[in-house]
Amino acid sequence: MTSSKDFLWGVATSGYQSEGGYNQPGQPQNNWSVWEKQGKVMPTKAAAEFWTRYEEDFQNCQNIGINSFRLGLEWARIQPSTSLEAMSAPAFDTEALDAYADRIAACRRHGLEPIVTLHHFTHPAWLGVDAWLSKDTIDCFAEYVRVAVTHINRRLCDRYQLPPIHWYITINEPNILVSNTYLSGMFPGGSERGITTMFQAYNHLLTAHVRAYNYIHHLYQTEGWATPQVSLNTYCSDLYWSEKVIWDLLEVRKKGIKPIELREWTYVNAQELETALRNANLPFRRNNLPYQLGRLTHWLANRLGTRNFDIKYLDIYLRELENAPHPNVFDYVAIDYYDPFIAHTFRLPNFTDFEFETKDFRGWLMSGITSKWWDWRTLPEGLHFFCQFYAQKLGYPIMIAENGMALRRKPDNSNATRRPDQFTRSEFIKAHLQQVKRLQNEGVPMLGYMHWSLTDNYEWGSYTPRFGLFAIDFTTGTERLVEDHLGDRPSLTYAKLIKEASLG
Repeated sequence: MTSSKDFLWGVATSGYQSEGGYNQPGQPQNNWSVWEKQGKVMPTKAAAEFWTRYEEDFQNCQNIGINSFRLGLEWARIQPSTSLEAMSAPAFDTEALDAYADRIAACRRHGLEPIVTLHHFTHPAWLGVDAWLSKDTIDCFAEYVRVAVTHINRRLCDRYQLPPIHWYITINEPNILVSNTYLSGMFPGGSERGITTMFQAYNHLLTAHVRAYNYIHHLYQTEGWATPQVSLNTYCSDLYWSEKVIWDLLEVRKKGIKPIELREWTYVNAQELETALRNANLPFRRNNLPYQLGRLTHWLANRLGTRNFDIKYLDIYLRELENAPHPNVFDYVAIDYYDPFIAHTFRLPNFTDFEFETKDFRGWLMSGITSKWWDWRTLPEGLHFFCQFYAQKLGYPIMIAENGMALRRKPDNSNATRRPDQFTRSEFIKAHLQQVKRLQNEGVPMLGYMHWSLTDNYEWGSYTPRFGLFAIDFTTGTERLVEDHLGDRPSLTYAKLIKEASLG
């Protein structure tokens, strides 16, 4: 593998999924709390106990040879309320801010460059379940970013004599947050759904990103700190209107695209992506009904995107962008690569592996024919395509902010089966790092690779999808296990590949 001392080898985590300590009585409440209490999803409870086991986790990373660690700040912990009621913003918790600074300092002590996510799908319950449909949430988020980033970095500098955080991700996967909340209903939300509601949420989320980007840069300039690298990350998708359009919208001012030109410009960009995907000739398994049904869905979704995209829904964002002090509103492109192909949405019917109760026939049928985490197809050539395409079209360096593979294993260790494609995590990592090597050899500017995730954790309502380099047997606690239930040792594989890369 191509050697590069600056390449970031890491893992990705998020606070709510790993820390533990949310949504139980007396604990900070976030927007998933009601669903946890109603039994619509599994309760998070202790999660992977990262909050108390972080030293051990950082040591494990150091042993693997990792040099970076993506972790999240949880807004609900930093500005907490133990009530589920919507209310005005409560006070910031200085002890929580100090605790995050202490964990980031520990991260650095173990030789790990912190990559800090400011918003990873969750928000405090006091904002109400539909926070991102309210314009007021932009100001609340900006204030949270201002207080958290300032406090944590000053503590890093003053108490620990460490440099401030260099890498930021403002908002994790806005495309999944919006579609899962306001289209599929897989994330908690109110009764408002549909394309117009999705645009409303995008309008506020993208504005919040721009506000955060500019504040962080302004703070670092004022304090005399080294220029930070700030971006958001998207869930990689072959549907232009789901992902690439976000990066293009962030580029509007820099590229001098006028509002009257925006619709045509995005349409051309959508066609460009479709053409590039056809020319890439990726090795899909095309001769099956689920794939053909998925292709039809892709075609329909593209038609819907083209027909419904309208800049009138993005008025607040476009004003914020126009009034921003600089045309740039991101410093690098960060993508999360799992299974980005809409054609893989469906599978042969299977009605035995539902995670959540379905109360109607339509929901039961759709759950039976749509792919689950462990059905996501493995197509490492797609990682190469998207990194190369985005680097070429957007002109920014690329960070793979997440890449991982789920095994199926319920918390009580039942249904601990192999994947349909029989892949082990070690085989998955090897296949994808081969593509990273290929990208580096081709001169594509690659910043880093973050494997999702360090340990098994809470996957948005369930503990059954297992993504960890270290397995956890939740029936006995949260001990980090080198060997998973299939006998694979993926952390050792990752360590071996990183060592080989360092040797060139």
